[in-house]
Amino acid sequence: MSDAPAHGVTEPAHDHKVNYLAIFILLVILTVVTVLAAFLDIKKEWQKIAIALAIASVKAAAVVLYFMHLKFEGKLIYLILIVPVSFCVLLVVSLLPDISFGNIFHDFLTKDLRHGAH
Repeated sequence: MSDAPAHGVTEPAHDHKVNYLAIFILLVILTVVTVLAAFLDIKKEWQKIAIALAIASVKAAAVVLYFMHLKFEGKLIYLILIVPVSFCVLLVVSLLPDISFGNIFHDFLTKDLRHGAH
């Protein structure tokens, strides 16, 4: 018998160190910043939402990179990541008109119901 591993069998190599406590503290700090951003004196609600989404994106990136160990993967994983991210962006962009103009269509369609049309 040979001491070489069987064909196609590899042992996981854990040659990277992740400071999980630092990542956890970063996530807690960013959560506090998100809550504080809600209380900023910003007149337009969409700007508050944009700030919150930007902070959430940084938090999501930290989770994906460190807790899911994508930072230590090969480059192919980033190519594979493009497809779901593209679908996510497409979904958000396709729903923006409904969010932006939904109240106009709702008011138009329910006008007869409110005014007691006969």
